[in-house]
This record gives sequence, structure tokens and C-alpha cells, in this order.
Amino acid sequence: MRCAFQVGVIECLAELSIEPSLVVGVSGGVWNGAAVAAGTHLRLRHYWRTFARMPRLDFRNVLREHSPFIFPELHRRTFSRYVGPARLKSADTLPFWVALTRLRDRVSVLIDARTVDDPLQLLLAANFLPPFYTHTPPIGSERYGDGGVTNNCPYEKAFEEGCDAVVLVSLKGESEGGLYRSATDTEHHIAPQFADRTVVIRPRHRLPLSFTERRWEKLRDAMDIGYFRAREVLCGEIHPQTGIRASLPAPSVVLARWISILRS
Repeated sequence: MRCAFQVGVIECLAELSIEPSLVVGVSGGVWNGAAVAAGTHLRLRHYWRTFARMPRLDFRNVLREHSPFIFPELHRRTFSRYVGPARLKSADTLPFWVALTRLRDRVSVLIDARTVDDPLQLLLAANFLPPFYTHTPPIGSERYGDGGVTNNCPYEKAFEEGCDAVVLVSLKGESEGGLYRSATDTEHHIAPQFADRTVVIRPRHRLPLSFTERRWEKLRDAMDIGYFRAREVLCGEIHPQTGIRASLPAPSVVLARWISILRS
């Protein structure tokens, strides 16, 4: 549920008229990524609120899927309403790459959601993490799990596909250290060849949200933090209520530079 932070970042980018050319989603971030790719991202707060209001436990599910959590069923209901497989396979949809971990050999894999028969099954596979998600659906002849296990920030894929610049939204706070990429790379730093073309937007400190947080006021606060943090990074702004301070020089110059690069 910490991915609520991403919603605010997405709203800020839209407000600044920064339109992505493609989307790469990992783990819980694939649901936000799907909305961006399908063009329904301005409804993300409604999407999240609907999801959060649904009961997440059903002990009858222990017999069906060996877990009391029913997150897959909640996703089936909300995804069809706010995104939908048809939108993701539309000609107007942005390329949407979903990061997964191939279970048979624990290798990081990226699959374009537009190329699979049922994008929802792909996104559910990208979230496979017991006990919350206990059965991973087959994609082709393979089974996959949460992509964050092997590569939690596959920003190189966007550059491989021809992007000039990348906005990387990470949920690990700056005060916690470098970016978390995997269990063997917990203090990752952007590769030098990409560093000057990658905008990293992440919280200053660890977000006070649990994996299964459902209180709307907490999720809304995380979204607002994401919005103001994005404006701080891109515009150098200081928000009077949150106390978020800009650490970048010459805000107008910073904004003009990043906007010109990202819009190109």
C-alpha cells in the first residue's frame, strides 16, 4: 500500500504536462502503471479508495487459495472498472512493461502487457507474494512472481526502448540509504551513463504505512506526500504545511531543464 505515494507523483507529472512515452511497473506499482498506460490515471484516487473500502479477508478463501487474504479478487473487481483488459490492449495505450521474476530460475523478466491474452493475469502474477497472493497464474508456459524480488527498479528498460529521460519513483526513503533493487543490491545507485537523465522521486523518510494499510486518511496522506515531493524535486518548491524543503538550487532553472528533457 506504500505505492499510494506514486499516485501523487503521477498527479504532479500530469499537472506539469509531462506525458510519458512508456511505463515500466514493478510489484504493487503495476496497478498504477496500468492506469497511466491506459490513460485513466486521473481516476487513481477513486480506484484506490474503492479498493481500500473492500473487505480484504475471507476465511472461506483458505480452502480455495490457501490464504484468508482475497487481494486477487479485489483486483479483479476494481481493475475491470478503472482500467480493464480492453483498454490495455487498445491501440492508444502506451507501451507498458511489467517486471516479473521467473520462478523456475529466479531471473528478472519484463513483458509488454499489450502482448498477453489477459493483462490482468500478468499483473496478478507480478504481485505473487505469499501469503497475500498464493497462486500465480500461468503466463504462456511459464509461471512468474513479484518482479521486485529480482529487480525492483528496472529503469534501464526505458532507456533500451529509446527514452531520453526517466522518472524513477521509488518508495525507499532517502534517509534509509540508496535505492532498493534486490536483496543483493539494497543500496543501489543509478548507473553513471543514466544518472544525468534519471529523475528519482522518493520520500525523504520511510512512509508510515503497513503492507495492508486500508485507512483512507493514511493512504490519502501518502498520495499528498508524493505530490508535494514531486513538486519539490521538479520545481524546487517548499510546501508550508508539510515542511518539505527544496534542496535544489535555482528552482526555475531546475524546472525548465527537467521539463524540457522530459517533454522531449
